Amino acid sequence: MAELGYEFVGLHAITSLEIPDLAQARRLAELTAEHGLAISPVLLTKVVDVAQITRALAYTRINWLQLHHQWSMSGLVELHNELRRHGSPAGIILLVDPTTALDRRLVDELLHLVDFVILDHSAGGTGRLLSSDSVRRALEVIDPGRVFMAGGLDAGNVAEIVRRYNPYAVDTQSGLLNSTGKQDPEKLAAFIRAVRGASAGELLPEKR
Repeated sequence: MAELGYEFVGLHAITSLEIPDLAQARRLAELTAEHGLAISPVLLTKVVDVAQITRALAYTRINWLQLHHQWSMSGLVELHNELRRHGSPAGIILLVDPTTALDRRLVDELLHLVDFVILDHSAGGTGRLLSSDSVRRALEVIDPGRVFMAGGLDAGNVAEIVRRYNPYAVDTQSGLLNSTGKQDPEKLAAFIRAVRGASAGELLPEKR
């Protein structure tokens, strides 16, 4: 993926951050560092135990964390403070469902605690596109430069999404898989070509 130009790769630890379950994630992070690859591993999880998250990041030496759970503000404050207390450089990407009501003041507070938000369905991994209305409302209160766009993206639709919303990054999973559920090399290449092509073009007006 790194040779194709991908900048992030997600390593799933959705329901468990127990050390035995993280061996593969740690090895992949080590290989990335050893070979100087220009791609950042991201630990994806729904676990909300702050101590477990802190231990997992220290063990795997991964510097990006993607949270797939509806965190409370107090929980995010605790996580932010605990990571800083342990000297962790980890950046945080928080899933935000744009169909929920987003208050500008609340968003401003969130963005003091996390580095980016990822706009996606609350369940994540649904393979369904977000509605344009929900994305538009979300981007009225969130700077697109702090946004990862997700939700049903593939090589056939990602260029329009990039041109229309100009997010910091795009995220896909189901859009890269073949019929057996494994990553498809042709889809990987087609997706990054579409993103690069869109990034070099002009922004599109939003359809009404």
